[in-house]
Amino acid sequence: MQRPSDRSRRVSARRYSFRRTAASFTATLALVAVLAIDHTAATVYAAQPLGSIILNDGVPLTIAHRGAPAEAPENTIPAFEAALASGADVLEFDLHMTADEQVVVFHDELLDRTTNGSGPLADRTLAELRVLDAGSWYGSAWAGTRIPTFDEVLPLLQGSDVRALIELKGLWTVDAMRPIIAGIYRFGIQDRVVLASFELPTLLELWKEAPSLPRAVIVRRLPDDPVDFAASVGATTIVTSLRSFRVEPEAAAMLQKAGLTVIVYTLNRGDLWQQALDLGVDGVVTDAPRRLVTVHAQAARGS
Repeated sequence: MQRPSDRSRRVSARRYSFRRTAASFTATLALVAVLAIDHTAATVYAAQPLGSIILNDGVPLTIAHRGAPAEAPENTIPAFEAALASGADVLEFDLHMTADEQVVVFHDELLDRTTNGSGPLADRTLAELRVLDAGSWYGSAWAGTRIPTFDEVLPLLQGSDVRALIELKGLWTVDAMRPIIAGIYRFGIQDRVVLASFELPTLLELWKEAPSLPRAVIVRRLPDDPVDFAASVGATTIVTSLRSFRVEPEAAAMLQKAGLTVIVYTLNRGDLWQQALDLGVDGVVTDAPRRLVTVHAQAARGS
């Protein structure tokens, strides 16, 4: 990534600091006004585990996508351990339910890409999934790596100070989500977790069942009124693609002024990281968290 001159960095930093401070002040006023009108909004907006860029020294959060796929097989314990060691701020991973209603960490609907199994994961019991190899596709050093359960990942979160962005894949009923909610509270990480989904019915059910757990809505492109869209499911975070802001770059600041955390996915190149920084988003999802953490550290030393 091309480094800007010292003078341009200072000018950019001044503009950046002013913009973020103004946005934070506006969001605070808006929040106070909302809470004065409706006390139930406190449940929705008070907790923001992912926070904002202004709370992170002007640097977007590094969000480790499915762990650290640049270093280990995605959505496995080795990938999560690598992500924690990288210095990432947030661990992102995906949840599916098995045929016998157990919660496992996996991204695809089909087993074919990242295991030696085939067909829909939802058709297999946990016992059937546990014998599959989820590491050999990535490299021989990871042969025998298993698909982890949600309960196996929870101690990693509990034993660190990392936050978590957990995506619920597909549609989930309240009954299906209850073990996830219970696990989060059992391990005492409810203040560091955001549950995310593309599916509005899932987010609505989650809002009713566990209103104090923050929610993120994931969209490939921003809708016409993203603030109302997020509010309709009680989301405090919007996760979207960088393309969402190429037509309307000011949309990121607008969302932040409304009190929303803005996350972009999944960026793995320096030029894209710089675009996200220029937009002022609150977090960047990446497959290479160690590299992004290093880039941020180098930029901080050079500022």
